[in-house]
Amino acid sequence: MKYIMFVVLMLGTACMILISGFTLPTVIALMVLVLAVASDFLTTLACLKKRGKEGNPVIAFLLKKMGVLETFGLMAGIWTCLIVFRWLPATEGIQTAVAFTYWLVPVNNLIVLRRLNGASRKSHAMQ
Repeated sequence: MKYIMFVVLMLGTACMILISGFTLPTVIALMVLVLAVASDFLTTLACLKKRGKEGNPVIAFLLKKMGVLETFGLMAGIWTCLIVFRWLPATEGIQTAVAFTYWLVPVNNLIVLRRLNGASRKSHAMQ
């Protein structure tokens, strides 16, 4: 249920950006998106090292079946295909909305990481 609510939040954010009419040039939007995806990978890795769980059920399945490096490699390939075949042909408005909306993922990961760090400190204090 949390994952569904997060997807709804992302869709709502993208719609608000589209409605605003704010756009970035393709090259700038691509840099914003690539930084967001890289931040997602890094923050996900940090959460997994702290024994966090992947919220995306498809990625969680792949992590269990393939491992972290293999899943991240597969996702890098999928992102490359999505950018080349779906994102680049899109309008600048859609590119901007996707680029900024995707930042919700690493921000959420940082919130989870903060909780995991707090839980880790509490368990060490009890020992």
